[in-house]
Amino acid sequence: MTEEKLIAVLNAVSDKIPENKMYMFKEKLRSADDDKAEVLLCEKLHNPTHILLFSIFLGGLGVDRFIIGDTGLGVAKLLLGWCTCGIWPLIDIFLSYKSAKEKNFNKLMLNL
Repeated sequence: MTEEKLIAVLNAVSDKIPENKMYMFKEKLRSADDDKAEVLLCEKLHNPTHILLFSIFLGGLGVDRFIIGDTGLGVAKLLLGWCTCGIWPLIDIFLSYKSAKEKNFNKLMLNL
């Protein structure tokens, strides 16, 4: 992949994947074809900041988990989150943020 396309893809996804996996993604991206850049730039990724906000304001209802695709956890959180006196939604604020980044990373790696 050319350096310009590499930089464009890295700038587009740098805040949407985990920082500790950025090096692995960069190395895999270097060995990819040029046409993969357009595919990766068009890929619909979850914005972790939006997931964090949904988790803070609507996390007790499981909305954050529904958005990132964890339907089972969303239903469980909706039905049982009140049993933990708000501890599960509070902890899940951080877990859903990390989960969104991991899901984005896995989606990008599958396209490479």
